[in-house]
Amino acid sequence: MTQSTLIILITFLLGTELMAAHVSGRVTDTQGEALPGVNVYIKDSYDGATTDLEGRFSFSTSESGEQTLIASSIGFRAYESTINLNGDLTFQIQLREEVNRLSGVTITAGSFEASDEKKSTILKPLDIAMTAGAAADIPGVLNMLPGTTTNGETGRLFVRGGTANETQAFVDGIWVNNFYSTTANNVPSRSRFDPFLFKGTFFSTGGYSAEYGQALSSVLSLNSLDLAEETLTDIGVMTIGGDVAHTQRWDEASLYGKVQYTNLDPYMNLVDQQYEWKDGPTSINGTMMYRQRIKGKDMLKVFASYDQSDFHAVIPSINNPGGNDMASSNRNAYLNATYKKPIGDHSMAYAGLSYGKYDETTDFNSIDIMQSTQSVHGKSYFTTDVNQLSVKVGGEWIYQGVSEDTELSPSEEYKAKYDNSLAAGFSELDYYLTNDLTVRAGLRYAYYSAFDQAKWSPRVSMAYKTGEYSQLSAAFGKFHQLPQSKLMLIGDEYISPEEANHYILSYQRITEGFTFRSEVYYKTYDQLVTYSAADPFNPTTFSNSGKGYARGLDLFFRDTKTIKNADYWISYSFIDSKRKFENYPDQARPDFTAMHNVSVVYKHFIPVLRTQVGASWNFNNGRPYNDPNDDVFNGQRTKFYSDLSFNFAYLYRQNIILYASASNLLGRDNVFGYEFENQPGTDGVMDARPIGQQAKRFFFVGLFISLSKDKQYNQLDKL
Repeated sequence: MTQSTLIILITFLLGTELMAAHVSGRVTDTQGEALPGVNVYIKDSYDGATTDLEGRFSFSTSESGEQTLIASSIGFRAYESTINLNGDLTFQIQLREEVNRLSGVTITAGSFEASDEKKSTILKPLDIAMTAGAAADIPGVLNMLPGTTTNGETGRLFVRGGTANETQAFVDGIWVNNFYSTTANNVPSRSRFDPFLFKGTFFSTGGYSAEYGQALSSVLSLNSLDLAEETLTDIGVMTIGGDVAHTQRWDEASLYGKVQYTNLDPYMNLVDQQYEWKDGPTSINGTMMYRQRIKGKDMLKVFASYDQSDFHAVIPSINNPGGNDMASSNRNAYLNATYKKPIGDHSMAYAGLSYGKYDETTDFNSIDIMQSTQSVHGKSYFTTDVNQLSVKVGGEWIYQGVSEDTELSPSEEYKAKYDNSLAAGFSELDYYLTNDLTVRAGLRYAYYSAFDQAKWSPRVSMAYKTGEYSQLSAAFGKFHQLPQSKLMLIGDEYISPEEANHYILSYQRITEGFTFRSEVYYKTYDQLVTYSAADPFNPTTFSNSGKGYARGLDLFFRDTKTIKNADYWISYSFIDSKRKFENYPDQARPDFTAMHNVSVVYKHFIPVLRTQVGASWNFNNGRPYNDPNDDVFNGQRTKFYSDLSFNFAYLYRQNIILYASASNLLGRDNVFGYEFENQPGTDGVMDARPIGQQAKRFFFVGLFISLSKDKQYNQLDKL
């Protein structure tokens, strides 16, 4: 290279440097915190730099004139600005967080998930079947979660100071009118649904979505299985009966059918009972589920069930030395069909319809009572995601008709009936402000034809992520519900919907193997139905003059990590509740709620023995009851309730499980309340008879066999 050429090259490089623009500055988030590792560059060029630990950047560019400056980093919205490169420039850039629903917070105030699909999972579906003392009953397991009080004489869900009627059940978003089986007085009932038919259980103890109405206290929503994985036949042989189920799988569809027979006579002949059972509870039921995938993504689900049961018992009574003779026969049918259609990548349409019919005939001391219920529920909604918004808009129609015919004697008959059509619309908006903050606002409108009244129910909730594994949630909502059937049949012309308000604040922390939840709540009740205790069948005494409150603390801890092959949880609830409703003379503690409730559940899998063993302990400090000899209404309290139960499951072969359980193994004589004499004795005192368990213990043994075409099906997943 000649000397003149070298001089020309150096001159060119120096001239280029002198003409280059210098771009520098600092990048922060919206809180002013430095953001390292941000790429800052001129669009469509190779000129740029990456920010240092202080968020600073500096680079030179030979570009000139009007250009686009870009700053980008994973988790933040890209920054773009038009600049004029005519000299040195300095910038202060703020990046806003990019909201990602997959990593964002989930509103959990008042709700427990029992599903494998969500980050907020607390229980899994198999917990329902394999928890000691629950007897594979869905409410049986949920009664071991905080917010509930075990009522051993009913087996139903009583949530945060609310009656069992204030908890409503839904299957695939559609209402179930008769969720529980029919039993004799003070004998616990079960749900009518097999837990193995559902992939998820959503149990909300308050503050739930505007999609759900007709529930003052709680919502239990069951999400049924999609397409079955394979063709399979299941056989169950149990000490109380047996069942046969078959699943047929095709490419885009599956069909499931099951028939089950239950007869408690042999068990009751072996185990002493308080009642004289002339015919123990006997039932037969069938279930059908059809699933069809259409065009790859659309899903049609059809669910149908039918059951019939009968029993005849003589129930001890302090006012009838010979006991009350009660015989019952009932039939229940339920049909549910839903269709989901994805629209594009961010929208979905849903439609569902159900029909239910329930008929019961009861002979109580030669008084014949015939009751019939019909229900129809249709619902549809549309959901869509737009940037940071999720929107749900929908409507529903619920019809319920109830009739009762009571023959007091061949010449004396009492008939009553009512029907109500509820037309409702709802809308809900989820706004993902940031990955750390989500707000939900909803509004529900419902019109009740029985009262010619409309009710508005606003609801709002939010969740704030306080750390990588923790979050705070809060919720408020107004809720309305049709009074229960026994009140509507008498006083429907004088009453209107009942009302409740929920205020909830919760904290949740979930890490690998650990879950902790704490929640405080306050509920107010208004427009509760009351009537005269002295004249309970006089409709003119009915009104909506009742009110009340419930407040408390719920704690839940679950650990699947500390002890190898073990899983346990502990729950505690403090419930302070008073209400004036039905025949209560004033606000008093309801007889179905205990102030302190504790549950401990433990499961341990022993691989070498292919066995899972489990135990559970339920405790509460006793429930209020009314002693007519006392001046204070519901001023007395039963002794504490305690139930220690055990179970085990043994994998005999890969497709055969032997299961056994024993509830209340220690045989504690739990008392749920007292029945008092109608008239005082010669000493002026009304004597009492305790209402307790029908048997001190319940034992169950079952053998479950699964038969698949390739003979490779393994029941190990069910342990």
